[in-house]
Amino acid sequence: MGKIPKNRDEALWTLAEWNLSKPEWQHFYSPQLKSDMMIRIAKEWKLDGVMLHYNRGCEGLSLGIAENRLAIAKAGIPVMTFEGNMGDEREFDEARTMDRIDAFMETMGLKRELLHA
Repeated sequence: MGKIPKNRDEALWTLAEWNLSKPEWQHFYSPQLKSDMMIRIAKEWKLDGVMLHYNRGCEGLSLGIAENRLAIAKAGIPVMTFEGNMGDEREFDEARTMDRIDAFMETMGLKRELLHA
């Protein structure tokens, strides 16, 4: 985590902090932890934009997703959302989602004919 603990208390705090900020757990504890992780990934991977799934089939994965969207946008990274349900594929509107993706890509300078070539 960038520093070597100097004593047992620091080591235990570092271990606790590391465990609580793992990607698997972040969304259950703090939207800010997950937002920070997402922004870091976007910057390190030099992403042009982020698509977030508002997943009606898993409340845990979607917990704080609106806050994540706001934080990503505030960081200057283009972001779009789409809805679906990983537990019931009938709740996914593919045509609407594809239209949203096409519009999002166009805001970043990509034309549909380039996207589907």
